[in-house]
Parts: sequence; structure tokens; C-alpha cells
Amino acid sequence: MTRVALLLFSPIFSVSDDLRRGSMERSKSFFKALHELKNLRPQLYSAADYCEKSYLHSEQKQMVLDNLKEYTVKALVNVVDHMGTVASKLTNLFDQQSSDISTMELRASCVSQKLLTCQTLLVLSDNLNQDRIITMR
Repeated sequence: MTRVALLLFSPIFSVSDDLRRGSMERSKSFFKALHELKNLRPQLYSAADYCEKSYLHSEQKQMVLDNLKEYTVKALVNVVDHMGTVASKLTNLFDQQSSDISTMELRASCVSQKLLTCQTLLVLSDNLNQDRIITMR
């Protein structure tokens, strides 16, 4: 790259790397929360099987049923909490990506303006050089 191009584009490259790192961290956080939510399913199935067997083989069915109700409420609260976490992390990810896009659009606009300024200066410089050549003749 030429020196001018390096001066024009180096801020974009560094911002782009920062945005990518931040986005990756948020993505990892979202996928971790989603994975934890998915892990609840087999645990709930296992608990349901256990409760069913306990109910069928227990003489104190009402006590097993009461325990099952209590466990079910806690499990549902846990699932809803995990769903809220996943939704929050996804919203944060979208918000940050939207902000990142706006930042990149602004940077691209700045580069475009710098290029336009450079082109204008080149044209003016070329015109001055032509005027000098004409005056020298």
C-alpha cells in the first residue's frame, strides 16, 4: 500500500479488528447460554422418568405427587430464567452488531470523504502544474 492509503485505511483496520473481537465474545456468550438451555432438556426428561417410576412404585403417591409439583415449578422457573438469559444475550448481540454496522458506515463515509479530498487536491495540483508549464512557455 502507498503511504497515503495506509494513512487513510489503517484506522478502519484497527476498528474492524476491535469490532470483530467484541462480536466474537458476545457470540460465544450467547451460544454458551443457548447450550446451557439445551442441556436442561435431558435433565428434565431424566427427572420426569424418575418421578414417574417413583409414583408408580410408591405407596405414598400423594407425597410423591406433591414433590413432583414442587420440582416442576422450580424446573419451569429455571427454564424460563435460562430463556430470559438467552433472549437478553441475543438482544445484546443484535444491538452491538447494529452499533458496529453504524460505526463501520461512519468510518467508510470518512474514508470516502478523505479520498474525495485527495482527488480534489490532485486535480488542483495537476492544474497548478499545467498553469506553470503554460506560463513558462
